[in-house]
Amino acid sequence: MRRRMILIMALLIFVVAGVVYIVFQYLPSISSSGNAGKTPTPAVTTMNIVFIAQDIPAGTLITEDSVTTGPWPSTYPLPGLVTDKSQVVGKRARIDLRRGEPVFSSQLAVNGASVSGTASELALKLQPGKVAIAVPLSRLSGVAYGIGNGDHIMIIASFMFINLDAGFQTDIPNHMLLCGIDVDNKVTCVEVSGGRVFKESPLSDALLATYYVPVEAQRPRMTSSILVQDSRVLSVGNANASGTVVAPVAVTTPAAAGTPAPETPVQTLVTPDILVIEVSPEEAVAVDYLIRIKADLSYALRSAGDTSVFSIPSMDLKRLMDDFKIDLPPNLAYGTAPRTDQPFLPVLGNDVVVVVR
Repeated sequence: MRRRMILIMALLIFVVAGVVYIVFQYLPSISSSGNAGKTPTPAVTTMNIVFIAQDIPAGTLITEDSVTTGPWPSTYPLPGLVTDKSQVVGKRARIDLRRGEPVFSSQLAVNGASVSGTASELALKLQPGKVAIAVPLSRLSGVAYGIGNGDHIMIIASFMFINLDAGFQTDIPNHMLLCGIDVDNKVTCVEVSGGRVFKESPLSDALLATYYVPVEAQRPRMTSSILVQDSRVLSVGNANASGTVVAPVAVTTPAAAGTPAPETPVQTLVTPDILVIEVSPEEAVAVDYLIRIKADLSYALRSAGDTSVFSIPSMDLKRLMDDFKIDLPPNLAYGTAPRTDQPFLPVLGNDVVVVVR
């Protein structure tokens, strides 16, 4: 019995060894023959291109947040694909761009001339949240016509204040209407120029009251203040319907009827008399209000790239004399001749119309 068990175990060991030998002998060839018919998957190479990160309407200025970069198959280098965000940021969308789309150079515009839609070139220059408004321009207010497109200016407003009667909303002093009953028991009214009561005057039967009456109308009090710290100039002079700036031109003056035409036509140089500026909506309302009340607007040219914020109080006569240490001249027993009631303003050569022959 013991001998039979030993033979059975030896036989099992022989069978297992044979199976193991066969597996290791034939498995590599079977595996290699099974993989011989499969095609290896090639490695995919990519390149980074620019994609739209959020919907951009036509004419909108493209910002850093509006675009992103992502992979694109290098085997499909379509013509015009933009690979650098710096080539996109700061330009405008020529057409409506949708989120997730790749950006092509043909979809970009530097200005509004080639943007589809109805927006003018002037409107496309505006920054988001800003509006454009026109203001009057003269040689004195406009830095001797030294202001150019793209410059930044400070707007200074000057206007007058007077005292008013709060009820009548009229200039003071008011006229007084004195009414009484005369000896004939008739009501009689006398109009008296307004003034201020001199309280120290003695009262009697003959002198009832003394009034100070002004010898001239009330003098307005002027103030000047910075209205807009920093405004960008969109155009100097008129702009046409498409928003393109119209440059100043020389206008030929025709000869009067019945007079021979000169050999050389007389041309008058037309200088700009208006500015189109970029301001906030609140500043636009303030500028429009001051124009309507006939305030004077002057423009100070800012240094290129200067973004300083100035904290300067309004200027009036008292502050002018205090801050700049101007002394009040004393009353003297002599004066200059001839009499001068207003400062002399010399007439400069360029103040007259320039005639080009």
